[in-house]
Amino acid sequence: MEEILSKQTKTRKKTLNPRWNESFTFRVNHGTNKLLFEVFDENKVTRDDFLGQVQIPLYIVLPENANTWNNHKDYILRPRSSKSRVKGFLRMTLAYTGGAALQSSQMADDPDWEMVDSETASPRQEDTTPLPPGWEERTDANGRVFFLCHNTRTTQWHRPTAAAPDVPQRSGSQYDRARANYQARRLLSHEDEPPADGAGETVVQGHQPHDAPFDDPLGPLPAGWQMQKAPSTGRWFFINHNTRKTTWDDPRKHNTQVDELGPLPANWEKRVHEDGRVFFIDHTTKSTQWEDPRINIASVGGEPVPYSRDYKRKYDLFKSHLKKPSNIPNRFELKLSRNSILEDSFRAIMSITNPDLLKARLWIEFKGEVGLDYGGVAREWFFLLSREMFNPYYGLFEYSATDNYTLQINPDSGICNEQHLDYFKFIGRVAGMAVYHGKLLDAFFIRPFYKMMLQKPITLNDMEPVDSEYYNSLIWIKDNDPEDLELMFAVDDESFGQTRTIPLLPNGADLAVTNQNKEQYIKLIIDYRFITRIEKQMNSFKAGFSELIPLNMVTIFDANELELLLGGLTEISVADWKRNSAYRGGYYDNHIVIQWFWKAVLMFDNEMRARLLQFVTGTSRVPMNGFAHLYGSNGPQLFTIEKWGTPAALPRSHTCFNRLDLPPYDSFYTLREKLRTAVENTQGFEGVD
Repeated sequence: MEEILSKQTKTRKKTLNPRWNESFTFRVNHGTNKLLFEVFDENKVTRDDFLGQVQIPLYIVLPENANTWNNHKDYILRPRSSKSRVKGFLRMTLAYTGGAALQSSQMADDPDWEMVDSETASPRQEDTTPLPPGWEERTDANGRVFFLCHNTRTTQWHRPTAAAPDVPQRSGSQYDRARANYQARRLLSHEDEPPADGAGETVVQGHQPHDAPFDDPLGPLPAGWQMQKAPSTGRWFFINHNTRKTTWDDPRKHNTQVDELGPLPANWEKRVHEDGRVFFIDHTTKSTQWEDPRINIASVGGEPVPYSRDYKRKYDLFKSHLKKPSNIPNRFELKLSRNSILEDSFRAIMSITNPDLLKARLWIEFKGEVGLDYGGVAREWFFLLSREMFNPYYGLFEYSATDNYTLQINPDSGICNEQHLDYFKFIGRVAGMAVYHGKLLDAFFIRPFYKMMLQKPITLNDMEPVDSEYYNSLIWIKDNDPEDLELMFAVDDESFGQTRTIPLLPNGADLAVTNQNKEQYIKLIIDYRFITRIEKQMNSFKAGFSELIPLNMVTIFDANELELLLGGLTEISVADWKRNSAYRGGYYDNHIVIQWFWKAVLMFDNEMRARLLQFVTGTSRVPMNGFAHLYGSNGPQLFTIEKWGTPAALPRSHTCFNRLDLPPYDSFYTLREKLRTAVENTQGFEGVD
């Protein structure tokens, strides 16, 4: 809106109820101009604090008369935006001044007005005709007269007449709506109903009960609740249709509802601070805190990080032995296409005759993308390449069982790919690069795979998570006499629809399994299942891996630790994530936007949390000892949230620095949707990552 003329009152000091007692005169066009009153709290150090505003269209202003300056009207202060929190009112009087000449000059310029001779024009006669039965005359806040029909519970502007009362017949849609409204009504309880100044008044249009707005920072109302504004006071009250009671207290400010995260722990209560931030009260210890106590519940915030001091010492020792060769370049450059990332990576890495070159700093470039790799693009490369290398579509790996999505080497990989042994050596090199450079692979293998890397024996118990049915069969054989089964020291192996009998011993097809030799049979079955039939592929993998990481160096770990060394944590602990995060640009741990962010993360499932983590850091995995050991381009780098942009923008990330640029959104629901949109629809790098 273009400003035509502005004036400023004098400053009233040392009072919360200032009285100006000043008058101003403006020359206006009542058809197009508006009056805007803004109230500020003067601040000589910084800018003045905004306290509220009142905007008045001029068509509601009446000409002055004898009683004009004795009748004051209160105008409620309004906020500039949904973020502003204002209260109070302005008491003032508005009127057109200057007599008939001023009014005539204004009206003459307006095509909607017609000049009438004052001598011939008859004065306006007030209609004193009595209203029909059931009707009432009222005046709204702007001084306009409207008429209320108690028979149909409707309002109108024009005056009804007794000759033609505006009472509808008992048919048609209007009657049906009135009947539906009646059936939907509920009785108000005496103890919780609004005070007498609001009760008993018929609700006019605009004061109907409704649900909470979509962008309400407190979120939706509980099931069976609605909110309504009292027409006389303008104060909100809340209707509980479940108990048929009303209350002034917002049910979302207390622990009376179960929100998306589930109920609070016993003796906890959730409330909302006057600035809109949510805090929690522990009635057991009589203390308060900003952090949601449900963050420590495993089903909500994820499993706690299994920190191991032994693993930490092992890892520090392991890293201390990984020395960078002195006779290699500063960096290893790799330029490839996203659409052919597996083939491009295979050709580039397998063309290297000196594996020490792969220990140089990685510098990855995706074709058609402008990005500087300070760690983030490399993490993206490991993530995308993992998805391709371990995809069963290529025939190198397969799922361990129909109901278990851990991976194992495909014994028939040679039929699917003639170069399969070269590819397994390539995968071993990539795995060694990931360990050497502190990156993670997006894959998890069966436990025997890690034991073979560590050259440790595989036992019967390792079979259970791989194939529970096969495990139960072997357990039965172990605990019972298998002679009635007529088993032989041979196994039937099915491949591409053909079944072959493979002897476990020389002439094993003719050697029966008895109660005396069943232990040997079980061991041979396990060896064949996990070692013998994939021995060539595993040897190629270990050959590629050992070119960067000597196998004797990883033997200090057990199978569980090696799995986490390669793939990181699967279950993301939000409590650990939040505890090891940093904030910049005006954000802090109790900022309302940060509270909304962690609430959104708690509401995400583990997959969405992993995608968010991958969006910000370049990988969906977490180091063994949690977020405290998250790495960036220059070593350990905490997950960081920085204030940036406007509420209209989407969040953006800098994967090299584990940083999320988060705009200051107006509500929790806007933040959650913007964050989800950014995570699910972002691909590629631009600038420094």
